[in-house]
Amino acid sequence: MKPLTEYRRKRRFKETPEPAPQRAQKSANNRFVIQKHDATRLHYDFRLEIDGVLKSWAVPKGPSLNPADKRLAMETEDHPLEYAGFEGVIPEGNYGAGPVIIWDRGTFTIEGETPADRQWERGELKFVLHGQKLRGGFVLVKLHRPTGSGKPWLLIKHRDAAANPRWKIEAHDGSVVTARNLQEVEAGAPASAAEGQPAPPPESARKTRMPRSLHPMLATLVDKPFSSPDWLFEIKWDGVRALAWIEDGKLELRSRTGRVITSHYPELASLPEQVRAGTAILDGEIVVLDRKGRSRFELLQPRINVSSPVPALRESAPATYFLFDLLYSDGYDLRNVPLIERKERLRQVLDPSPPFVYTAHQFEKGRELLEAARKQGLEGIIGKRKSSFYSETRSPDWVKFKITREVDAVIGGYTAPRNSREFFGALLLGLYEGKALRFISGVGTGFDRKKQEKIYHQLQKLKSDRCYFDERPQTKEKAYWVQPKLVARVKYGNWTKDRHLRVPVFLAILKDHRPEDCWFNIETPAHTAAVVNKTRARKAAGGKAPALGMDVLSTRQAVEKELFRGSAENVLVEINGKRLRLSHLNKVYFPQEKYRKRDLLAYYFRAAEYVLPFLKDRPLVLRRYPDGITGESFFQKEAGEAVPDWMETIAIPSEEKRRDIHYFIANDLAALLYLTNLGCIDHNPWAIRRDDLERPDFVFFDLDPSEGTDF
Repeated sequence: MKPLTEYRRKRRFKETPEPAPQRAQKSANNRFVIQKHDATRLHYDFRLEIDGVLKSWAVPKGPSLNPADKRLAMETEDHPLEYAGFEGVIPEGNYGAGPVIIWDRGTFTIEGETPADRQWERGELKFVLHGQKLRGGFVLVKLHRPTGSGKPWLLIKHRDAAANPRWKIEAHDGSVVTARNLQEVEAGAPASAAEGQPAPPPESARKTRMPRSLHPMLATLVDKPFSSPDWLFEIKWDGVRALAWIEDGKLELRSRTGRVITSHYPELASLPEQVRAGTAILDGEIVVLDRKGRSRFELLQPRINVSSPVPALRESAPATYFLFDLLYSDGYDLRNVPLIERKERLRQVLDPSPPFVYTAHQFEKGRELLEAARKQGLEGIIGKRKSSFYSETRSPDWVKFKITREVDAVIGGYTAPRNSREFFGALLLGLYEGKALRFISGVGTGFDRKKQEKIYHQLQKLKSDRCYFDERPQTKEKAYWVQPKLVARVKYGNWTKDRHLRVPVFLAILKDHRPEDCWFNIETPAHTAAVVNKTRARKAAGGKAPALGMDVLSTRQAVEKELFRGSAENVLVEINGKRLRLSHLNKVYFPQEKYRKRDLLAYYFRAAEYVLPFLKDRPLVLRRYPDGITGESFFQKEAGEAVPDWMETIAIPSEEKRRDIHYFIANDLAALLYLTNLGCIDHNPWAIRRDDLERPDFVFFDLDPSEGTDF
C-alpha cells in the first residue's frame, strides 16, 4: 500500500479543512504533535514523525506524566507531515467531525541505537519528548493479545526527572499554538498566540529586565564517567567560553571574566539574525574545528586576544560558536528554569546554520558517549543534571570528564634560559590550596621563539623580588619570581605522588582566567564512585538526586549547626523523612545588614513553631526575591510541576484562568524551609483555610504610612 493511502481514502478534501498530503517526504526534524480531538468521543491523537509520515495513535484518556498511568493507545492510519500544523473544525458528515486543537508539540529523541522505524516495526518504541507540556522519556508497547478490533498499544511514562505522580491532564487544557480550547475553536474565537513563535515562558521564569552581567556556570572535574537517567551528556568543546548578549539587533560577546571580545570574532556578528528573540543571553563555546570536525585549542590560539583579525587569519582559523544554554529571552530570566527546559527553548529560538551550532545532547549514557568521544579523539564530555538551575558558580550539577589532560595554573616565576634559548628556560607553575600557592611543575616545552619573546615581555612587567610560592621550588637554573597574575594552560601525562605534573607541555596564556580561580581541588578530579547509586536513589529535594559528593544532614542539630555556623554553599537536608536541597546559602539577601540567605533560613528554622500554626492549611501566594530584599521581586501563584512529592498543594478554581490553580500549603518545617529557599523573604497566606474556602477566619489590615507621617 502506498504511503497515506488510508488517510486519503477516509477524507473528502473539498469538504474538510484537513491538509491533503502532497507526498510522503523524508525529514530529520523528529517532530511530535498531540492534537486534542472532540469527535465521536473526546480523545488525544498522538503523532510521531517517522519515515516521512506522522505515525499516529488515538489515546482516549490522553498522555500522562505519571509513570503509574498506563494509557491505551490505538494505532490509526499514518498522517501527512502537514497535519502537524492543523487546528480547526472538521465539519459534520466528515470522518472525525469535530474541533481539533494542537494540545502539545515539539521534538522527540529516540532512545538507544535502533532507529525509530525499526523500533516501531518490532512493537516497542522508546523516546524522549521535548514538548511544551510533555517532557522526558516514554515508551509505546504494542499489545499482542486480542482486545477487539484495532491495533492496541500502551503509552507509559518513564520514571525520570520529568515524571510527576500528581500530574492531571485536566489542568493542562488549551492549544500551545493559539491558547484556545476546543469550545473556543468550535465557536470560531480568535487566536491569542501566533503560530511559529516560541512557547510561552515556563512558569518558573522570572519577568525582569535583562541582567547587565553574568558569571558562567562552571563544571566540576570528576574522575570516572557514569550513566544516569537524571543526567544528559554533551561533547566538551575545546575553545573559549563566551556569553552572548543580544539587544536591539546587536551582539556583544563576553569572556568568562566579563571582558568584551566581540571584535575578536567578527564572523559571529550575524547571531542576532539567527535568534528569534529581541533580547537574549546565550551561553556557549567558541572553537576552531579541524578537517574532521573536532575542536582544537591550538587552532584557536592564533585568534585569542586578536582584536579585528585580518581576513587571512579569519580564513585560516574560522570561528564556530557552539551554543548550549539560554539564560534570558524577551523579558524573562530563565536561570531558575530546569536545564532541560532551557535547552528546549534554545532549540526553538536558534536557527543553527553556520557558524552557529546547537549543542546536541545524549540522555543517560555518559559512559557510552565518553567512549565515543575517545574514539573520535575529542577532549572529553560534560554531564549536566537535567533538572539543574543555572547557578553562576562551579557546581556539582555540571561535571566534566577529560580525555585530554590539561590544567590551568598560575605562573609564579621562570628560570634562566639554557642551550639555545634566548628568553627563559621554563615557566614555574602553581595552584592555590587555601591561601598558599603550591608549586606543581616547571614547563619548558611547547614554545617557539615568537611565543617565548611575547611571554618574556609580559613577565618582565610582573617581576618581583618576592617568591610567592609557599615553598621555594628547587631548580637547576637560576629562578626569577613574578607576581602571580598570569594563568597558563598546559597539557600533561599524569600527576606524581608528590602532586607534581609529569611531562607538561605549554599550550597558551589565558587572559580570561583569574589566578585566584586556579585551585588544587578544581584542577584535580573529584571522586565519583557513589554518583550512580545516589542519582538512582532520587531522594533529594523535589525528587532530584543528591548533588555529587553531598552528604545528607538528617538530624535537627546538624541542620541547625550548618545554618547558624556553617559555610557550605549548598546542603541536602532531611526533616521528618522529607528531603530538600538548600542552595546559594551564602548569597547576601540584606546588603546593609550583611544578612545572607542562610540567615533567613536560620530565622525561619527557629521561628517555625510560631509561624506554622498560623500558616496551617492556608493557600499561599509566593513573593520571591531571588536577588535579596533590594532586588526585583515577583509573585507566584501556581505551584508548578517540579515540586517535591511530599509538598502539599490545594487546587482552587480560577475564573480568570478558567481552570484550577494549585497553591502551595506550608504545614511543617520542611515545607516552610522549601519555600524560603525559593527566595520567599515574606510568606503571604490567604485569610481562609482549605477546609472552608468560603469563610475567612482572619482579617488583614495593610497599613502603609508614608515617610515623615506622624503615624
